[in-house]
Parts: sequence; structure tokens; C-alpha cells
Amino acid sequence: MSDVNPHVRVVIVGDVFDDIIVRPTSGIRTDTDTLASIERRAGGSAANTAAWLGSLGTLVDFVGRTNVSDTVRHENLLRDSGVTPHLAGELVLPTGTIVVIVEANDTRTMLTEKGANVDTSPSDVTDRMLAAATHLHFTGYTLFSGQPVDGFTDLVRRAKAQGVTVSVDPGSSGFIVDHGVTGFLRAVEGVDILFPNLDEGRELTGRTDAAGIVDALAEHFPFVALTLGRRGALVGAGTGVDALRIPISCVPAEPRDTTGAGDAFDAGFLAGLFDGLTASDRPLAARGETLRGQLERAGTSGVAAATRAIGIVGARPGGVVPHNALG
Repeated sequence: MSDVNPHVRVVIVGDVFDDIIVRPTSGIRTDTDTLASIERRAGGSAANTAAWLGSLGTLVDFVGRTNVSDTVRHENLLRDSGVTPHLAGELVLPTGTIVVIVEANDTRTMLTEKGANVDTSPSDVTDRMLAAATHLHFTGYTLFSGQPVDGFTDLVRRAKAQGVTVSVDPGSSGFIVDHGVTGFLRAVEGVDILFPNLDEGRELTGRTDAAGIVDALAEHFPFVALTLGRRGALVGAGTGVDALRIPISCVPAEPRDTTGAGDAFDAGFLAGLFDGLTASDRPLAARGETLRGQLERAGTSGVAAATRAIGIVGARPGGVVPHNALG
């Protein structure tokens, strides 16, 4: 990896899973058989975001952990989406696995074994990686995987010292309930962009309406991109008289599988934000109508990626021909 890179490059650190997607053909019957379709696909919120971002043409480094027996397979799957993998192979812990039970009304029940992800550490992201990066992204799944939270606070500090912007997706409203709003906000202090969904936004703020959630979160984060499902997204920046609030609509689509839609939104937003820029450009430093245009482009790109994601089974882009070639 070159320490001098004219291209935008995003480092993503976090979870990588094998998703076992189960679609029962009828209601699940206890103590007997229920017929179902079962598919195994690569997943993990952070790895999904990396795959979507790489497929959209952005240079991406992904840092994570699997069992050593699965490392090459997951490396190849990430490369297929244009991602440069940096996977450590664990000798004892299994690769993380999630059983996703998708019911007729499209609700999902997820049974999770974190596996090797519990050892994914912020220290796995080296200063050399950050020196070549434009942006760093991680999720609540990694923040609350079991590693000391202070390490992620330090990772944000190290990134900012290199001039690298940072985004976080809370990952789950349950994490916020388990660890508390104050603990979450303290852990991600200094982050530039927050990517919550509506449930996460409600837990973080105590507000129920999208506008109120963004207003409250904008007190803590310079930029907020709140996803609203079929209603698109609301992107916000700043407070008071300088506040920007940009609603992003989406074209209604019938979902086949909503797994990974939020991850795809994050990737699409970042791809749209950095599209056409070089590593020396700083879109988040813009102001006024220039900033509005950049955030609107980013939000539109995010919603478009999420719409693509719900139209396919699995959490990652299928049939990808990467737009970039990574060494």
C-alpha cells in the first residue's frame, strides 16, 4: 500500500460473517420439520458495506477476522467486489455466523455467533493504512464486539490526526439499549458522519419524528444521514441558522430481502460523497450550496444502493464486475 495516494481510499474495519438465510415455506413448527429454502452467503455489516462500496468504484481496504480455514474464501469474495482484504485468520474461534430467518411478512429473526469477530481490534487498523486513507468507517457491531471501547475512541483520534474523516453506523438499536446512549456517544466522540436508522435514532434521542431525531443528533455529529425505509432518508448538517436538512426520496420497490440495505446505503452515500474527488479534496469542509449539493448527491446515491440491495437475496451485490483494480 502506497503512503502517497491521489485517489480517495476508504478503510473499513469490522465484522465479517457467513449468513445462513432461511425462508420457511410455512409457519415454523416446533419439535418437527418445517420445509424451507436455505442459502449460505457472505455477510457482516462492515464487510457488506465494503463490498457495496468497492462495487461502486471506490478504493476500499477491509480489516477483519475469520477462522483461518475460511480466510482465503472470504478474501476472494471481497476481491470479487473490488475490495482489498486484510483478514487475520484465527486458529480457534470459528468464522462469525448468523442464521437469518425471513418470515412471510419480511420480518427477520437473527441468531448470531460472533466467532472470530470478537478479536477484531481497532489496533488492527495501522497508522500506515490511515496515512493512505481518506475516510474510515466502522459499525456498532464492532464497537460492541467485546474489545475495549477506548480503543475505538483512540482509533478515531488517530484517524483525525491523519486528516481522515470518520463515519459510524450504530448497527442495532439493541446495542444502544444494552450499552446506553451516553456510553455510545462517548465511544464515537469526534466522528464526522452518523448513519442511524429510525429505530436507532429514536433510541439515541428519545424523539419519534425524523426531523426531531436529526436535530438532536446534529448537536453531537457534524453530519447525520437518517434512513427511513420506504420513505428514503433525511440528511442533516449543522444546527441553528446554518442548519441543512435534505430529504431524499426513493422509488418504491418490492423487497426480496432487506438484509444489508442499511449497509448498502452507507456505501452508496460514501461513494456519492467522494465521487469524482481526489484524496486532497475535503467535501465535508464545504459550506452553503456546495455542501448541500454534495450531501444531496450522497444521499441520493445511498438510497439508490439500498434500493438495489432489497431487490436481491443476500446482503452483498451480486454479479459484480468491479470498477477498479486493486493491488
